Amino acid sequence: MRKRTIFRSSRMVLVILALLVAFPVASSGIVSAQEPQPQQPAVHVVSPGETLWSLAQRYFGDPLLWPEIYRLNTVVVEDPHWIFPGEELRLQALPPVAMDTTGIPVDEQAVVGVRPPPPTPAPPPPSTGAAPSIFAQQQGGANEFITNLRADAYRYKPLRRGEFYSAGFLTEQERLPWADVEGAVDRPRLRNLRGSSAAQLLEEIRLVAPRGATYQVGDSLLVAWLGREVEGWGNVVAPSGIVTVTEVSGRQVRAQILEQFGRIADGQVALPTEPFRDPGNIVPVPVENGAMGQIIELRDLSAIAGQQDIVFVDLGRSDGVVPGDVFEILRARSQDDPFADTPLEQLGIMHVVFVRERSASAVLTHISGLGIEPGAPVRLILKMPS
Repeated sequence: MRKRTIFRSSRMVLVILALLVAFPVASSGIVSAQEPQPQQPAVHVVSPGETLWSLAQRYFGDPLLWPEIYRLNTVVVEDPHWIFPGEELRLQALPPVAMDTTGIPVDEQAVVGVRPPPPTPAPPPPSTGAAPSIFAQQQGGANEFITNLRADAYRYKPLRRGEFYSAGFLTEQERLPWADVEGAVDRPRLRNLRGSSAAQLLEEIRLVAPRGATYQVGDSLLVAWLGREVEGWGNVVAPSGIVTVTEVSGRQVRAQILEQFGRIADGQVALPTEPFRDPGNIVPVPVENGAMGQIIELRDLSAIAGQQDIVFVDLGRSDGVVPGDVFEILRARSQDDPFADTPLEQLGIMHVVFVRERSASAVLTHISGLGIEPGAPVRLILKMPS
């Protein structure tokens, strides 16, 4: 009896070998998948129509990472809602800035008159003789990233015009001369829309001036939402734009939108803008035992505070606070905390951008922990020279 085999003929083996010779594995596209990809450029020149959102999608693969591009370009981008053709935006962080115990970058200490102490070489770490572990602390990585964040936080320009006007403030229960915004001047073309509507940049809106107020052509007004009331501190004012008066007829006013921070529509209010005084190249200097206060409220209600959020604190002009001052946010402690004698943990850094008599508005530039919420203590660490 003839034995059975898996292959009745050797011709099939010869066919398979011929196919492998004719079509090698390298031609299947596996090698091409390992070809080196083009590196991300260090600088991007803005083209018309581009936004931080689209650039984050293009270079980082996620549009929600746009705050990282804004953080790297705070010197160029004044308002993250607006970038302009021709601007050069960094896409990679600069090398870490040399810092010492004063909290000021070494290359800026000559400006503020700080004499850094001579550097002391650190002793080499002791050798444990153990094999490296994936859980062992490596050079760079997260620690280097945090160092760069702190350096950028201190290098942040102390005061910007856009933040000065867009930050908002607390009314401190003061009766301010609000004008009423009635909406866009141009009527909607569709009949089923309301007579008043939202307006956009360079369009005109109608306002009704408060009784006893006198507006003139060329006056600048801050348009804002008059938001929720904070007990003991009045209402939250959230600016939406700046307009300039173009026509006045009694209490009826027309104004053109020059800057826009949000939606401008009927139901909002307006009042004359305060003058912005640019401090130029002046930078804040370190202080010891700075003034202590606490967070009153965050302007925008959110579960977790984020970078560029606006924070209201209970220190103002009467306490000597001025725009450009820098505060650190600390973790609050209870009276029965067993670690009451140890230094408080730093949760973040914020720069004051607007000041009223009893309160100030600050923008969060660095966050290192959770707990930035109403009641958290704050301490002045950098003070603008008088």
